[in-house]
Amino acid sequence: MTNDRYLFELAVHVKLASEAIVAAARDLVALRPDATGETAAAWSRTMDDLALMNVELGFMEKIVRDATRGRRATGRLDIPRPSRRAV
Repeated sequence: MTNDRYLFELAVHVKLASEAIVAAARDLVALRPDATGETAAAWSRTMDDLALMNVELGFMEKIVRDATRGRRATGRLDIPRPSRRAV
């Protein structure tokens, strides 16, 4: 597998992880406790952690995007197309 293929796979997994975090945050909203206290504090920390993870994934997306743009600009981006299998 070429480095370009690894870069492409990384981009796909970063995108999927980002989408999963957004979905988890949406689901977490439904679980928000009405009361204050230990449960509410744990919920808030979990939501903060999900937001932080999404920010970090955003940075990873930018790094992958910049790397592919740089390789594309030099003409060195070589991502093989997936093979089409007969059904």
